Amino acid sequence: MNDILEQTETGREIARRNREEGREEGREEGREEGHVDLMRAALQAAYGDITDLDELARRLADRDHSGNIARIVAGATLDDLRA
Repeated sequence: MNDILEQTETGREIARRNREEGREEGREEGREEGHVDLMRAALQAAYGDITDLDELARRLADRDHSGNIARIVAGATLDDLRA
């Protein structure tokens, strides 16, 4: 389909925009995964291996990433973080 689109100026513009949108979506997904990875590392460093590490890391990263990192560093209990 892109081959057909790129035969006209309008088609080339549409194809270019599609590529740019795909890159932006990839960057956003990468940023979100980076936040989860950092949250997971912070949780593991502070609390060791916990059974719900991945789930908790994802939930905390989605809510307030920076604020939750600060809570971990300040010594929040796991119960507080899970609430």
